[in-house]
Amino acid sequence: RLAALELFGKRGFSGLTIDEVAATAKIGKSSIYLRWPDKQTLLADALRGIQGADLAQAATGTDDDADEQPQDRSTPQPQTLRDYLLAHVHRRADLYLGPYGLAMLRLYVEARAYPELFGAIREQAISRLVLDERERVTQAVRAGVLPPDAAPVRILDAVEGAIFMHLLVTPPELLDRVRAGLDDYVERMVDDQLRAAGYDAQADAERVRRLSPPGS
Repeated sequence: RLAALELFGKRGFSGLTIDEVAATAKIGKSSIYLRWPDKQTLLADALRGIQGADLAQAATGTDDDADEQPQDRSTPQPQTLRDYLLAHVHRRADLYLGPYGLAMLRLYVEARAYPELFGAIREQAISRLVLDERERVTQAVRAGVLPPDAAPVRILDAVEGAIFMHLLVTPPELLDRVRAGLDDYVERMVDDQLRAAGYDAQADAERVRRLSPPGS
């Protein structure tokens, strides 16, 4: 699957072949066909794999790489909207800057070029996550930490679009510089959007304190 992601990222769907996947992975084609009947099924499985991990982190509000004490992940921990958006943007940045980031960027284009093939993958990789994000911002409006006229779609378009464009237009030779300044960029960008939307940080912090388990 990793070889399929690498080749898909470099060449797109039309340039992806089972022959090259086998050569890149250094395995026989027969081994691939035992699990996946064609390149469509193989690629779909690979893309779902990396998106599944991202969705799992989003659902629990955790970072698999974080150095922290074990905790119960069955129920998401209460978060301020600011903390939620910061964690979300960092997950997206990690995905785009990771080893298969190019494959994820290609997915947006290929989903338009091959809608029937990528429909289900797009639903999981893009639509489902976006709907979850909109619901989270809508909850903030209901809770009174954003004004009643705040628009979740516009807020998230600004946040998602900012990190996407920030990384997409950066030349490869400058990516290390972007990584070094990413924390500061993300914080300033999220704070700018929340400030413009009329976010009440104090009310949100008080809401989280009320919802948090005793002793947390």
